[in-house]
Amino acid sequence: MLQKLSEQIHTCLGRAAAAEQQADTSDDPMLKAEFSEIAKTWRHLAESYEFVESLQRFLLEAGKGKISGSADP
Repeated sequence: MLQKLSEQIHTCLGRAAAAEQQADTSDDPMLKAEFSEIAKTWRHLAESYEFVESLQRFLLEAGKGKISGSADP
């Protein structure tokens, strides 16, 4: 599952870069703004996937007993 998320993150960042490039090459201010917003949205989605990936890693480690801090009497 983590590998799939990494691929999704990579895809989102690639699409963000493509949208940013479109914004940079556009002479139309409205198109430039739209492409910039699309790039921002793709980056936000990538950040969301990164959060999910880090949460999954945390839960996997917790399930293996690698995270300390349990209060055993």
